[in-house]
This record gives sequence, structure tokens and C-alpha cells, in this order.
Amino acid sequence: MTSHDADILQDCDVQQFYKYTSGRWLWNEEYQLARRYVEFDLPGLLQVSAQAIEARSCVKFEKLPEGNFSKVFLIAMDDGRELIAKLPNPNAGRPHFTTASEAATMDYVRNVPGIPALRVYGWSSSTDNPVRAEYILMERKRLEVVRTLVGYEKAFVSTNIPMHGSLYYAKDLPSPSPSQFLDSVNSIIKGDAFVVGPTTNRAFFDQGRDSVEMTGPSLNEFVHSRAARELACIEKYSSYPGQQGLFSGPNQYRPTRSLKVEVLLDYLKVATQILPNNVNLSKPTLWHSDLHTVNVSPLFLQARHPSLIEFEGPIPEGFQPITLPDNFDDMSQEAQYQAKNLLAARSLYKLYEILMLRQCPEIAHALHFRDTLPGQITGLASSIFSDGEPILQGMLIRLQDEWATCVGSSIPCPLSFTPEIRTQQQRLEASWSDGVELMHRF
Repeated sequence: MTSHDADILQDCDVQQFYKYTSGRWLWNEEYQLARRYVEFDLPGLLQVSAQAIEARSCVKFEKLPEGNFSKVFLIAMDDGRELIAKLPNPNAGRPHFTTASEAATMDYVRNVPGIPALRVYGWSSSTDNPVRAEYILMERKRLEVVRTLVGYEKAFVSTNIPMHGSLYYAKDLPSPSPSQFLDSVNSIIKGDAFVVGPTTNRAFFDQGRDSVEMTGPSLNEFVHSRAARELACIEKYSSYPGQQGLFSGPNQYRPTRSLKVEVLLDYLKVATQILPNNVNLSKPTLWHSDLHTVNVSPLFLQARHPSLIEFEGPIPEGFQPITLPDNFDDMSQEAQYQAKNLLAARSLYKLYEILMLRQCPEIAHALHFRDTLPGQITGLASSIFSDGEPILQGMLIRLQDEWATCVGSSIPCPLSFTPEIRTQQQRLEASWSDGVELMHRF
């Protein structure tokens, strides 16, 4: 240990590094905090960080604002260089697989499609290391954000992936089959070849879903497996975690197993008929959620506007100029400041859409499909174990009414909702919405 390392250890509260410190919970707080608690060996982390970039010692160790699924630290070296250390929380996904897939994916997107992703200096998907925890060490780099994001996404969509899942090095999976290799001809004998393996998508692991084994190499199998996973969890558990509202109290909405199952079975009647007709929207596609975690799923389920361009306010439509309000000169100084910020945010949002439409129309079409009724139904069906069954049933009722427009009159609609079911759905959705509104008041 160097004198710099000793100074860092003396000046910091190590326990604060282990804990989640970015929020509180109204209930189950002890459980939520435990799912985000990571104990590690700080001297070991400083050691492997310095060794990874051949520095002599670390002079600064800072915990950065943390997300929901990992601890992130900024480490500065004695020669002025910096790197980022990322340690997954217990709720990030399956041990080994989540870190192994993330490291392989960042290597792949940097060296195969040629995307300027962050360089990985070192990583371990085991706790048998000096850090005593899984970790990834990566460079710190600032990018020209929007244009770079569009370049990322264009490269992601143009990459040919054989099936749905997540990327790994072949050596990190037990006996991968030839069909899992991204380059089955040239790479199959190499341990560092890239393969598609089990998904690390947290949607398949949150709230007990990891206890249900699911597969889905083809599109139809993948879509059905998402609903089957929800049905299996509903059958296995008696409570429904992750609800959006305050439910089950006096005169409040009460989730029931019977309605959840009924709605999912109705969805399965139409699941494959409401998929997009454009095969480019359905092919297995690499996609990022935060420029680090990348999954392989159908494009129409993955594509979304990046969080860094999201804002509160009216979304700009079409190609009309984005301007300040007509009464801008009469506004107070504070109101003018807010109006300018909104103008900048809307302009950035529109820049992303224009670049995307010009450089990668498939993503623009996928984003459009997500907003359609079939797209909303397909998206919501994967979370019914937790919540949303009266909303999904309302969408399916609307789908029956708009079947000819959404699917086509040549295909008979397999859905049939009686007037009694329709009336009950409206009552349940109103009760559900009251519970969500009540939650937001706290």
C-alpha cells in the first residue's frame, strides 16, 4: 500500500461506500437497502485500479451519484489519469453473468462495429479477487452526446446477432453451441470469441422473476416467454411487488390472481398477431440502456429515447421551428430563464429525432411502433405480475374495437369482451388510477 492509498483510507468513511445513499423507501426499506449494499476491499480496489493502467498510486477516491443497480467510483491516479470503477449491487442480476456480459459487450461494440465505447481496463465476474467483489474498471471519457448516441445506435442496429439474450466471451459460458457464436466460422475455437448467452435484462430477474427459467431464441418464443414468465410468477407467489399505487386498503383497488391470469391469457391470444410487420423492427438487436448495460432483444421492444434528452414539457411535433413563447418579453426574469431552458431541451430532443430519421430510419420506425396500441400492449404485458392488469385489459378491449385498423379485417379477432366485462374494467381502472394518484401524493 502506498502513502497515497493510506491517506485515502484514513480520510474516508468506508461504510458510506458500501451503502446506498441516494434515496429512501416508504416500506420494505431494510430489504431495499440490503439489495443495494456491496461490501468490498477498498485497498484491493485501489491496488487493481493502479495496476490496470500501470500507475504508481491512487490519490483520490470519490463515490459518484449512484444508480439503482451499481456503485460507481471515480479514481484519480498520481499521474493525473482517471478511471471509473463500477461494482454491481445484488439487485443488478445474476452473479458472474451480469458483469461477464457487460465486459464482453463493451469490448465487442468497441472493436467489432467500431463504436467508440468506453475502454475496459480490467474486470472480474468473481468475488475471488483482491477487491472481494465483482467489478469493472473503465476509462472516463466525455462524448459529443447526441451525435455520438445516434452513431452508437446506428451501429447497434446494423450488427447481425443470431438470437436474443446478452453477449459474453465464449470462455465465460459452459459449452456454447455453434449457433450462439457471432462469427461461427472464424471464432468458434477461440475462448475470447463473442457469443450470445442468457439474458442479463433485469426485467427477467426483478421481484422474484429470476426463479423462473425462460428461453426464447425465436421472436415468437421470446414474446410468449415473457408472458409465460409472468404467469409462472403469479402462480408461484401470493403477493405482487413493485406496484405503482397504494392498493388493497378500504375502498381501494385490490389486485387479484384471477384477473392477472385472465388478462395474460387474453394477451397470448393476440401476442404474435400484433407484432410489427417490418422484420427489421423484430430482429435481435443490441441496445444500450445506459451506455454500459447492453441487451439483445427485438428492436421494437428496446428502442427508446435516451434518458439524457428527456425533459418535462410538450414534445415537439413535426418539423415546425421551435421558438420562445410569443409573450417572452413580458415574462419575469425567472420565467424567461425557464423558457430558454425548455427551448434548449426541446431543440436537443428534436435534433436527436432528425438525426435518427436521417441516419437510421429503422429506429425511428421502432420508436413510432412503441407508441401504437399494439406496441403499448406488447410492452405492458411483460410486467403484469407486478402491476397494470386493468390497464392492459382496457387496451385489449380497445384492440378488439380497432382490430381492423391495427391488424387487418382479413384476420378474425380472437378477443371477445362482454358489456359486463367492459363495465367492470372501467371501474377497476378508475380505482387503480386513484391508488396511483394517492401514491404520488406521498
